[in-house]
Amino acid sequence: MNWSGDIIIEIIPLYIISLIGYVTGRFCTIDIKTITTLTIFVISPIVFMLTISKLDFSAGAIVAPLAIFAVATALAAIVLKITSFYLDKKTPYLAALATGTNNWGYFGLPIAFAVLEPEMVAAYIMIGFGLQLFENSLGIYYVSRGTKSPKESFKNMFRYPVIYAIAAGLLLSFIDYDLPQTGEKFLTLFKGAYTVLGMMMIGLGLAALDRFRIDMPFTLSIFAIRFAIWPALACLMIWADQHIGLLGSQYYKPLLLFSVMPVGANNIAFAAQFDMYPGKASIAVLLSTLFAALYIPFAIWFFGL
Repeated sequence: MNWSGDIIIEIIPLYIISLIGYVTGRFCTIDIKTITTLTIFVISPIVFMLTISKLDFSAGAIVAPLAIFAVATALAAIVLKITSFYLDKKTPYLAALATGTNNWGYFGLPIAFAVLEPEMVAAYIMIGFGLQLFENSLGIYYVSRGTKSPKESFKNMFRYPVIYAIAAGLLLSFIDYDLPQTGEKFLTLFKGAYTVLGMMMIGLGLAALDRFRIDMPFTLSIFAIRFAIWPALACLMIWADQHIGLLGSQYYKPLLLFSVMPVGANNIAFAAQFDMYPGKASIAVLLSTLFAALYIPFAIWFFGL
């Protein structure tokens, strides 16, 4: 398979969508909070609920997201503690969110379809829901803590609908619900909107900046976590599973691909929602996404995906 050509064909439109978002944001008056609200409260819940409902309900499908959630939770807590020594007062909370999330959906899914077999794509999606669970629970708590009290931040964890959509999708999968043809079309339309709005948020976030200023300590920390620590942890998880056997080999390649994804675009959405340096988040997302254009093909070759 000419995987390098397949990847280029898949990712070029994603960069073009981000560019369109930037140009649109520069020449039109667009409130990015409105876009992020639509994505978080409407588009994402529908996509995740319907997608999960189509997956096979199995032990691996439960263990994989829970394992990723546990790793993200532990790593985010460690990063919050360490970065509090050298980042300013609120930024460590943004770093904790970025640690436990990545762009596995908007950016990663098209690549997964290009390089993985269909059953492995399903495994990749289940792995991604582990981060989705973190993002919409503890991730919201962390990013909210930058401006709100622990009690208010805890309440915010239950305000966002994606976590309920994931639960509903698991229930539909458990009862073996068959999505009707109309539902399939509905899902296809919303998947397109999900990807377009998600990648466009990167450009819109950059367009809202008064000046392009890189927070080097924050950005380098996130790069190290996303492109070094997460791949190392993925290799460690695979090594452990080869001795324990909870996941199975069908999850190994998806886990490796998942571990090399750039910073999640939803960091921009949540940063904008809670006034937590959306510009800083936008720049980190942009730089990591640009770097991923070189890093991911190398990782696919290195890991033999």
